[in-house]
Amino acid sequence: MKLTLTWSSLLAFVALLFFLGEAHELVHTGLGRLLCGGWGQRDFNVWTLCDTCAVGRPWNLAATFAGPIFTFAVGWWGYFLLDSRNHASKQAVGFALVFATLPFARILGALMGGNDEVYALSKLLPYAVAWPLGAVLVLLATVPPLVRAYTVLLSPRRIWMWLAFFLLPTVVVFVVVLGALNSLLASGFLATYWILGSPILVTAWTLTVTLVLGLTYRHLFELGQPVVVAR
Repeated sequence: MKLTLTWSSLLAFVALLFFLGEAHELVHTGLGRLLCGGWGQRDFNVWTLCDTCAVGRPWNLAATFAGPIFTFAVGWWGYFLLDSRNHASKQAVGFALVFATLPFARILGALMGGNDEVYALSKLLPYAVAWPLGAVLVLLATVPPLVRAYTVLLSPRRIWMWLAFFLLPTVVVFVVVLGALNSLLASGFLATYWILGSPILVTAWTLTVTLVLGLTYRHLFELGQPVVVAR
């Protein structure tokens, strides 16, 4: 597969990136709602269980595990779409799914001893065990899709294309979501809590990225083109 980067395909990828980030957080809070009977509060990257949720129930950790499990499942969906027997358009969607799950951020967070995986495991195991175990589990969940995403690229510059998709989405999310949007929320802009335990600004962002993805997702199929072999 040869990557074909256009403004349309890049916009679709960025919309997918932000949409999956919101979906990750909603999986956390949605399962928390089912377990506790009420919505916990959240911003763009931090969430809590509701105040009435009983403390000390280990099954509440399912809400913490649910986010990364969802994200890894999306990455592995991309892995299977990247099968060499699939058409380049389907591989393109797989490529987008693998990198829109922010594998670099998940790996970096786990290696630094943070992230949902290490936090949840540390509630069940000593931290000295939870940290390396969480890091290993994250690597096992992310490396195979990343390797397949690299091998499917057929271009002299594939290492640079792969690295760009591996690293830059994390930078974009840090600047836009963790930087600009969380700062705007902290200033009090549209910070009133509304539905789903979310401030109005978060809900508006969720609806916006969902709308943009709905309007542009077809361009994800254009991200990859078949490689023409000269005869």
